[in-house]
Parts: sequence; C-alpha cells; structure tokens
Amino acid sequence: MSNGKDNFSVADLSAALNAGDRADLVNVLKTQHDDLEAKFFEERAALEAKYQKLYQPLYTKRFEIVNGVIEVEGATTEAAVADQQVDKDAVEKGVPDFWLTAMKNNDVLSEEITERDEEALKFLRDIKWSKIDDPKGFKLEFFFENNPYFKNTLLTKTYHMIDEDEPILEKAIGTEIEWYPGKCLTQKILKKKPKKGSKNAKPITKTEQCESFFNFFCPPQVPEDEEDIDEDAAEELQNLMELDYDVGFDSNAVGTNGYDKQK
Repeated sequence: MSNGKDNFSVADLSAALNAGDRADLVNVLKTQHDDLEAKFFEERAALEAKYQKLYQPLYTKRFEIVNGVIEVEGATTEAAVADQQVDKDAVEKGVPDFWLTAMKNNDVLSEEITERDEEALKFLRDIKWSKIDDPKGFKLEFFFENNPYFKNTLLTKTYHMIDEDEPILEKAIGTEIEWYPGKCLTQKILKKKPKKGSKNAKPITKTEQCESFFNFFCPPQVPEDEEDIDEDAAEELQNLMELDYDVGFDSNAVGTNGYDKQK
C-alpha cells in the first residue's frame, strides 16, 4: 500500500484488503475525508466573504429606498403631487413599516412580536449582519430612528460560537436598552388595590417581566460553573438558548432577504 495518503488508489485498497489491514485503511480514508472537509470549509468561508461584499451595494440601495433617501423611478414626483393638489407633508417617503412587515412575515419572529412592540418596531430603519472572527461568531445590528421608547439608535446582538460549522452556541451578548420612563416594553406594571381597612390607601404597584421581542437583547446567561444548576434548570436554559439562536438566525434571514418578505 502506498505510504502517501494523497496517492491512495484502488490498487492500494485491494492490497490493504488482501493484507487484512482494514482498520488502517479506514483511518486513511477518515484522514482524507477530514482534509477535504477542512478545504471545503476554507473555500466556503472565502466564497461567503466574496459574496457578502457583492451584496453590500444592494443592501445600501435597499436602505435608501426603504427610508426615502432617494426617489424611485415610477414613484410619485413632487410635480405630480402638486397637480393632484395633494399636501406634500401627507406623502409618505420610502416604504412605511418595511422592517416590521418583514419581521411579522417570518414564522419565528412573528411569535416574539407583541402588539405593544409593533409601534416601537415601526422606527426600525435597517438590520445588518456581520461575521466576527475573534471569537468566532456573528453580530446583528438593529438601527432605529429617534423614538419615544428608548434612547438607543443602535441595538446589537452578538453570538459567540464554539463550533461555527455545526453551529454550537457558547453565549450571546445583547445591548442594554435605555428605556424612557414608563416606556419599557419588557416589563408591565401591575396595580393592586389595598385591602379593606389598610392604613395605606394607595394602590400597590408591582413590576413584572412580560413577553416582548425586545427581550431578545437580554439573552439567557450561562453560569460559569455548570454544577450551579440542576438538570431541569439546565434543560430549560438549553431550550431558551436554542430559541434565542433561532430568533437571531431568522433576524439575519430577514435582514438579508427582506426583499421577498413583503406581502
């Protein structure tokens, strides 16, 4: 049998079988497979990087159209508006609620968006995805107009992957949202009347967490010591992390394929 794995042939296979050295033969095949797989991942990464650059002008043009930065051929012109005696201020620029519509048309994201979230998501101007190398993973960026809900104009979500090709999630990091007073969408305030005869006549208020897409930016935290959680808690954490990754994955899908998500 040939000593060089790159020169392995059918003749080598026959010789190995005749010699009864089948275990070594399987190991040689496994090594060749691993080498090819490594080359595949290397070439795939280069191809993805190449096309990510080619996509960028399209994303830029989409941003300009959606946000009314440029006029689109065939769209209503100012002259036409004047002829129709339409108030210019009433003419909406761009594509209103583009990202809210795209997100609601996605099966995973639509489950996370509440009615209260919708008004805030109307201020979303763009979603961008970028790959990160150290540590391996990717980052999502959500760009917002100034709005009455929170101070941030950029919310990010970063995923660190243990294995980028599987993929296996290590942890996720989100932006802390700076909510304006009384505008937090991830909490609700409950008011309870005091008991009869109570000296305190004021209603009792209690703050509770509630469902909201914006919980996405406060991902589940993995304890440093796995022994700190029991089996049930570990399973629940695993489910939360999988859901969190699914929302991130589909946010990327909406960001890259927003063109065909408008119904």
